[in-house]
Amino acid sequence: MAVLKIEDCATNRAPGRLLRRIDRLMAAFVESRFESLDISFMQWIALKVIRDGVATTAGELARELSITTGATTRLIDVLETRGLVERDRGKADRRVVHLAITAKGIEEVFTLQQHVIEAWNEVLAEFDQDEVDSTVEHLVRLLEAAERVVGAAAIREIAE
Repeated sequence: MAVLKIEDCATNRAPGRLLRRIDRLMAAFVESRFESLDISFMQWIALKVIRDGVATTAGELARELSITTGATTRLIDVLETRGLVERDRGKADRRVVHLAITAKGIEEVFTLQQHVIEAWNEVLAEFDQDEVDSTVEHLVRLLEAAERVVGAAAIREIAE
């Protein structure tokens, strides 16, 4: 089992800080690629996670994007007005808003994903393919471990 030492958590090496910095830098960098387009990077992400089945309801979308339910409603309003998503109120519980991406929305995700890929490829240009594959694999494992541990902690907290 690997462990971090105090020196591994120095400001310039702290895993949490590194992940936050990368996320902020890349979000701003990719967002700049969307400035001249009719859709924002956040709107594109919303379409992509709906298309990929990561978020199938408004609540799931809010959690995935880390935005308020009000902001999510406004985002969905824009996407729906543009014909990119459709809302469907749940039959069992009308408070649940199910989301479905339209054919036009799928096309938008496909067309605009090149902007995201090009931005990441520019940043990863000095890496070889094995390094990129390994980094992604490690990030997936890190997320899975964090979800497992935090999920277990949340269950214990509720039980107490």
